[in-house]
Amino acid sequence: MNGARVKTTGRSATLASPPPTSPVPGSRPPGPLPPAYPMPEPLPPGGLLPPPGPPRRRRFGRGLGLTLVGIVAVVGAVAAGLYFVPAQWVGRLLPGDSLVDDDAVAFLPGTAIATSGRVEADGIDVFDPDGEILLLTVAIDSDLTVLDWVRSSMDDTIELRSRESVFGDRSDSEQRSHNRHLMDSSKDAATIVALEHLGVHAADFTGVLFLETVSGGPADGLLEVTDVILAIDGEPVTTVASLRAVLADLEPDQTAVITVENSETGERRDVELMLGTHPDHGGPFIGLSGITERGERSPLPFEVEIASGAVGGPSAGLAFTLVMLDVLTPGELTGGKRVAVTGSIRLDGSVGDVGGVAQKAVTARNAGAQMIIVPEASVDEALSGAGDVPVVGVATLDDALQALVGAGGEPVARLLG
Repeated sequence: MNGARVKTTGRSATLASPPPTSPVPGSRPPGPLPPAYPMPEPLPPGGLLPPPGPPRRRRFGRGLGLTLVGIVAVVGAVAAGLYFVPAQWVGRLLPGDSLVDDDAVAFLPGTAIATSGRVEADGIDVFDPDGEILLLTVAIDSDLTVLDWVRSSMDDTIELRSRESVFGDRSDSEQRSHNRHLMDSSKDAATIVALEHLGVHAADFTGVLFLETVSGGPADGLLEVTDVILAIDGEPVTTVASLRAVLADLEPDQTAVITVENSETGERRDVELMLGTHPDHGGPFIGLSGITERGERSPLPFEVEIASGAVGGPSAGLAFTLVMLDVLTPGELTGGKRVAVTGSIRLDGSVGDVGGVAQKAVTARNAGAQMIIVPEASVDEALSGAGDVPVVGVATLDDALQALVGAGGEPVARLLG
């Protein structure tokens, strides 16, 4: 092999010194190989590759949307629960006690009603005032929801009370009838007191009425709210003063005969009962609350009435008395102001206490009242909801008239005398 040695090791062989060679005609000259070209990828079954599409997106957006929908659903369920789930149910659905008693009701701010257009008169001049007496109402909600409970915890003007303390043992229909009866009595008293103040003899007093008997008292179960007391042991009773005078001559634990007349049927009967001991002054005690005179209208040379609409209860008495004085006389009783008023009126001109005064004060403030007149004992309660509106407490009609004059109103002139 031209003197060349081949060295072999194992199964491979290398040329220590390659022998010279002669080029083969038509062959490539020696040197480095040309660059290699990549082989094409094999075609997929079926032919050519499809054109490249857009890059695949992550599913982040879809997941976020589902999460938001879930959150909205949960918030909606919670809101619906607050608005619609009765607060009494909470202790039944979840461990623990109910949020409120089963018979709870809520006292809420009600409405302020203008009264000047509610006096209807014929045969007498009527004067349209520039100011306004506002009658105040309170709303009572007996369908309490969780939201109502939350609001009552945060707002002092929303008050939760037991149903019994508001309605007694009366049903809803009985309560409506009771409120209408109280309103009718309130309008009669307001008309009589206003006309008597103007010098017009408007009524004769013929007995004593009462709002209810005291539970467990001597008259409980024996007298009804439709009864009018005419006499005690044969002594005539026509006014509250005469009732007290007759009782002053009797003793506790003494048996007395009460003569009453049913105000609806006119039937009279005698009721025997044993007098109790009054818890305050120790004198004889029948056990009646909300006593006032029954006044029978005297014939008048004109007609005058008060339209109360759907409002019930006795708390509009003072407002109706003031508005009747305002529209039946010239001058501005309120000095052109918007004055909110609550309080019952008795035939002797005294002002009786009413409920829901804090809620009514909020109503007055929201209605733009420039003064609030309330019973004397309710001033602090009214101040809690009145804001910056001045509050005046009164014990009588004369007190209310003096307060209005002090605020810029004009004194009331008498029609007669």
